[in-house]
Amino acid sequence: MQTAKKEVLRLPVKTAESHDATEGSIEKRLLAEIAAGCQQALASLYRRRGGLIYSLLVQMLVSETEAQEVMQDTFVQIWRRAPKYDPQRSPPLAWMIMIARGMALDRLRARQRHTAKHETYRREIASLGIEEMDGLRHAERGDLETACAAALQQLPAPQRRALQLAFLRGWTHEEIARAAGDPLGTVKARIRRGLMAMRQILKDYNA
Repeated sequence: MQTAKKEVLRLPVKTAESHDATEGSIEKRLLAEIAAGCQQALASLYRRRGGLIYSLLVQMLVSETEAQEVMQDTFVQIWRRAPKYDPQRSPPLAWMIMIARGMALDRLRARQRHTAKHETYRREIASLGIEEMDGLRHAERGDLETACAAALQQLPAPQRRALQLAFLRGWTHEEIARAAGDPLGTVKARIRRGLMAMRQILKDYNA
């Protein structure tokens, strides 16, 4: 019995530090394999640390949808940057969290820019409505201008606003799309259809 107790005492005790060291060594090996192009190693790393990184992203972004998108982007970056990983500078987990946090901050900044741009878009649309009313009150400015203004008013609101922002405000198609939250192709199609409709409406004036 005493011999058995002595044998048990000789067994290594698994402390938190030894566990972390083991995890770190495994993840260093996985990152080295990823750097060599091993996709299975990336999948293994995803299974080991994906839950922790995802929780961090949800806390930062307060959006599960955005967290999922940034999570995918994070592991794409891990795949691309693995050849440059230096285990002497940081542990694997800290390095991965740094990548995830950086991408989440980029998403937050992009969200802020979009919110600011959308607010500018709303103000521009409101001011365009005021200008339209002023234009109706001062129709005596000229026959052609009056005809153009009347033709513009006959267009559907999305086409009219896209044309006004593009030609009266000088916004690019990309700026209109980002501010309105619409696909670029949709904005281009609206402007194209709006111009075609205005040409058709103004045919009587040119005749």
